[in-house]
Amino acid sequence: MRRRVPLLALMLLAAGTASSGHSNGCPEPCSGQVSSPAGAQLLYVQPKGAGGVVDVYDPQSRRRVFSLPPGISTADGFWHVSALNRRASTVVSRYLLSTGSLEGSMVVDGRWRLEGVSPDGQYAALVRRRTEVVVVDVVRARVAHRLRLHGAFEVETVSQDGKRLFLIEHLRAVQGSRYRVRLFDLSRSELVSKPLRGPGEPSVMAGLAWSGIGSPDGRWLLTLYLNTGRNLAFVHALDLERSSPLCIFLPSGRSFGALKRYGLTLSPDGSRLFATNPAIGAVAEIDLATRKVARTVRFPAAVRAAGTRSLTGTISRNGRTLYFSPGRDLWAYDAAYGVVRGPYRTGGAVAGFGFGAGDRRVHALRADGRLLSFDAATGRRL
Repeated sequence: MRRRVPLLALMLLAAGTASSGHSNGCPEPCSGQVSSPAGAQLLYVQPKGAGGVVDVYDPQSRRRVFSLPPGISTADGFWHVSALNRRASTVVSRYLLSTGSLEGSMVVDGRWRLEGVSPDGQYAALVRRRTEVVVVDVVRARVAHRLRLHGAFEVETVSQDGKRLFLIEHLRAVQGSRYRVRLFDLSRSELVSKPLRGPGEPSVMAGLAWSGIGSPDGRWLLTLYLNTGRNLAFVHALDLERSSPLCIFLPSGRSFGALKRYGLTLSPDGSRLFATNPAIGAVAEIDLATRKVARTVRFPAAVRAAGTRSLTGTISRNGRTLYFSPGRDLWAYDAAYGVVRGPYRTGGAVAGFGFGAGDRRVHALRADGRLLSFDAATGRRL
């Protein structure tokens, strides 16, 4: 999923061959648990935002151990896909996130940009001029579909089976950003005539896509939208299995600058989405089974922040403790008791953060390259 404004994201992932074990976090577009082996953990950070280079750090040595080229990391936390232009062609490559090893690549004629990747990294959507799209099977190294669209479209994502392409159709508007959610049936090579919409919702929506995450099981695409005209924030929850979208409104009413501070984090079991905003002083828990806000917790709003948006949070493997940040300093949310603690001072802008081995520590990488560690239970700086 491509976003017009960068999103800083990170993950903690154990080094080694991917297996059925669990660790917490993953790079944009997701957060929450990742399938990976238990053991020494690494910190993954995209210092230049979504779609940029992924830098990988060892919290013990406090050194960068490897980097991955600009691209999109998959929602299941296993893969990273990149598309690099070379004169009149584009090289699409697939990397294993746990080791950074190149697992395969293919060449597509023409210069394309990467806009969407399926949850397991098998399919990737490449776009040029907003009207031409190719869907490639990265595993089999072949072009699976070619299509030309009429209008201004943006790829949201590709379904896990590679049969459906989810799109945002941008509409002309005098004021604000208006859009429709569309589905392209790749198995039939046709754009479904009716826009996707939730029960009781209009087919045309208004808002600016700000950030988003996908669930590791490939079911959900969860996008934060901001309505600049009405100063509203909402989550666009798209059920990829049922092709069903629904808007879930978040605590709002402040300035656009404050709304930009919302960050999204998925629970380890994928059942709840946490929308955190230190600038407003609110945490909203969304139950994805009902797609409703199940609980809202208020706390004193933050005064200090850095950058243009909040970072993707990091959550403990038991789903109880969530750390989040508006770009400077850290907050902790106890999901069992609905209590927010902090702020825990970082002394500068934060590029990324995440739980360490055993969820006992939280490591934060500052924008100046300094790596800090905190006691996860108390927030005390170590």
